[in-house]
Amino acid sequence: MCGIAGVYGVERCKESRLFEIKNMIASEQHRGPDGWGYYLSPEIALGHARLSIVDLATGDQPLVSENLVISYNGEVYNYIEIRKDLESKGIRFNTTSDTEVILKAFAYYGEQCFKLFNGQFAILIWDKQKKELTIARDRFGIRPLYILEHKQKIYFSSELKAFDYLDNYSREFDVERLFEHCLLWNTYGDHTIYRGIKSLPGGSYAKYKGGIKLTEQKYYELGDNYHNDQRSFKDIEEEFQYLLQDAVSLRLRSDVPVGAYLSGGIDSSVITHLVNKTTRKQFKTFSIAFDDKEFDESTYQDDMVRQINSDHYSLRINHRNIDEHFPEAIYHTDRPVFRTAAVPLYLLSEKVRESDIRVVLTGEGADEVLWGYDSFKEVKLLDFWSKYPESDLRPQLIKKLYPHLNHFSDERQYGMMKMFYEGFLGKVNNKLASTNIRINNNKIIKNYFNRDYKLKYEEKDMIDNISSILPSNYDSWSLLQQNQFLEIKTLLAGYLLSSQGDRMSLAHGIEGRYPFLDHRLVDHLFCINEKYKMNGFSQKYLLTKSFKDNLPSSILNRPKRPYMSPDLRSFIVNGKLTENSAFFLSKEMIDDYGLFEYRFLKRFLDKFQDGIPANIGYRDNMIITFILSTQIANYWAKNPKVKTLAEEDLKVCLVDY
Repeated sequence: MCGIAGVYGVERCKESRLFEIKNMIASEQHRGPDGWGYYLSPEIALGHARLSIVDLATGDQPLVSENLVISYNGEVYNYIEIRKDLESKGIRFNTTSDTEVILKAFAYYGEQCFKLFNGQFAILIWDKQKKELTIARDRFGIRPLYILEHKQKIYFSSELKAFDYLDNYSREFDVERLFEHCLLWNTYGDHTIYRGIKSLPGGSYAKYKGGIKLTEQKYYELGDNYHNDQRSFKDIEEEFQYLLQDAVSLRLRSDVPVGAYLSGGIDSSVITHLVNKTTRKQFKTFSIAFDDKEFDESTYQDDMVRQINSDHYSLRINHRNIDEHFPEAIYHTDRPVFRTAAVPLYLLSEKVRESDIRVVLTGEGADEVLWGYDSFKEVKLLDFWSKYPESDLRPQLIKKLYPHLNHFSDERQYGMMKMFYEGFLGKVNNKLASTNIRINNNKIIKNYFNRDYKLKYEEKDMIDNISSILPSNYDSWSLLQQNQFLEIKTLLAGYLLSSQGDRMSLAHGIEGRYPFLDHRLVDHLFCINEKYKMNGFSQKYLLTKSFKDNLPSSILNRPKRPYMSPDLRSFIVNGKLTENSAFFLSKEMIDDYGLFEYRFLKRFLDKFQDGIPANIGYRDNMIITFILSTQIANYWAKNPKVKTLAEEDLKVCLVDY
């Protein structure tokens, strides 16, 4: 992985152009600590901070090939196969990098080349002859690409903080988008929570010429190739196993050592099993353990380590670790979060870097493509209730919703849960799928915003907004397929792959790779019989059955639980805010930033003066984590860190003035 930057727009002064692009690259050098480079011309500047993974000797960027210049962040895993195809057409190469393959494929196929790439990428390609810029992003938005129009120029970057160093620009929240982010855990479409900043949607490319955007088009959308795959379970299982094994094999391609994250759940355990099967030698695995037993999964991690005999490192995390490192983690997320789970991942990536590993495979994406989230069960329950309102199965189904939460198995909870879910029966078909429930749980945040913003949630407006990003065949899908689409577009792309994925790993120059998000696998699973993904309330059924002979029984039989870490307990100790939290949540800072009403925040905090209840609820954890992280994100936007580049690390200097 790397950090990329671009400045598009005429600039006659070479020194001004260099100053601007260097500042942007400097802010992203944690993403690429192995060297930096730039290309300058009167029309455009491209910058690059490199994390060396493939072709260590000749893979520096920006790279020029004839009339094309590229600055690119990511990996195209099938570059070897694409290179062979191009060589059969008489095309010659000067390096062994995937970067040159992208450039030569673009020269030969044009924008159609993006459909050929199996990988995770954000790409800037400048055609010196046509004076035309093409940008592109991978199918699921694994790698970021932000866009800002400012002072007659268009800026591109891997991280939002790169814009903080532009002349006469200050990153400020768009509060309505911030509230939208609260509701969905993301903003929809190409919006971000900051005024004027857009994001190129995953699976898209755009072209610029004459200082303006000519076109933006989708080259991929989930469900484009949907068909009803009616093959037997055995046939489906065989293809699934082949595709996942091949996805792992492709993602092991690297000129530096590759490791894997091991959470203790079935997703990462399957990935480590397949890595072990493919490499046939000991490799390094990494995991997080918690002093707080409510969150600790180390027993399951240890079971898998014994089975694959990996060289394992476990990082133990306590409440104080989360509190102390939360501000720095938010510096890298560039935006608010709703839970502290990013912080242990931030700390773990630092330890991975110290172990001389640069690439890790993880199980991210399995919950979306194999329907592992609670939201899929919630949609299925609501669909069943709407069809069979008098069924005696209602109490039993509620018990099966959250097996990892002990208090929800209590019979006394049934009446309350019944009332809660009955409130969504009329909304089960309104295009929002399970996001109805997420929105309902999160809209309480509105109560803490400054009243001057006059924020309100209108369901019709949200449906209209979401409808603008839905594909034309969305209504023909099942409720569960619709839910998958929305989970990928909101929670996965905008939160898990960014705040917990890309930003936390690359904060320390570590590249994360996600076999479950191989587009061939995703497309295959989208079309299969739904009961192969969720059989009754048995989630990820196909995954469990396919690898039942390869994993410890403790992992196969454990209840599904999301990866979480302590939230409220990390910020309030003995009834008082920690020093970090008290600083950012002080009346002075709350009033100065003007986003929230201090009197309502104080009322919330006063609830915990006598201690934190044993069964602290989702909303309380979410409220403090969101408000605190919003304050911190705002602080970093107002107080950018001063970063400089070491001239001895300059690898590429290309000037066309």
